[in-house]
Amino acid sequence: MNDNTELIDEIFLKKTIFEKKVLNVLSEKDRFEIIDILSTSLVYDTLKEHLNFIYIKNISDFTLQHIPNIIFKVLANEWISYATELLSLSRVEALEYLQTANNVKYIHTLAQSYYLYCRNSIYEKIADTFIELLALLNLKSERVIFVNEVINSKLMANKTVLRINDFNQLYKKIKFAKNKKNTEISSIQMKITDSREMLKNLKQDEEIKERKALHRYIKIEKETNKLGLENFDESLKRVKRSIINSLKNGIYES
Repeated sequence: MNDNTELIDEIFLKKTIFEKKVLNVLSEKDRFEIIDILSTSLVYDTLKEHLNFIYIKNISDFTLQHIPNIIFKVLANEWISYATELLSLSRVEALEYLQTANNVKYIHTLAQSYYLYCRNSIYEKIADTFIELLALLNLKSERVIFVNEVINSKLMANKTVLRINDFNQLYKKIKFAKNKKNTEISSIQMKITDSREMLKNLKQDEEIKERKALHRYIKIEKETNKLGLENFDESLKRVKRSIINSLKNGIYES
């Protein structure tokens, strides 16, 4: 069928070869990037109706059980792309290699290992979406009922420690966090404006120093904009941690 039979055999025998050839994983940094891309895709796209609180309609829809199968499909599609584009196999030939019993089992095992790699990243992103949902709501929002269901679910098992019983209490925390974040960003933006004004009248040696300060302020502004609201309120941070810890317990795996 193809002159690459020996290489293909290696790909489906050794995880390191599959990663290197098919996924282009050459270092831990590469693996980390794949984990981040994969977990982001799962939570914010492929499985958003089951993992992303902004899109979940009922708490009963929340589950982690679909994740391994989706990762399997991702790895299978990566193999097909690699085989057709770099090994010059037809799609039919690539599927034939993939569909042998041993290779199916191999990809399933690989998918499970990547789920283990991604697990913490997925959990964190899931918890992020709960904070993101809270930020979209006010006291009259229809989704307040859903938020209260989450608060009273196994996802937030330690409500007594959190001292959070309903959305009203969280809403105060969200308002506080939003105001604090906006204040910090406004303060940084004022420094950026002042720095740009100063640059107009400085000598060359002073200008170099001020430009470095300006670039530092711009970087801080970008980083602050990216921060979730839990970074501006300890109660929200505890809520996020509670969701992550509940997910780690494995109760939503099946």
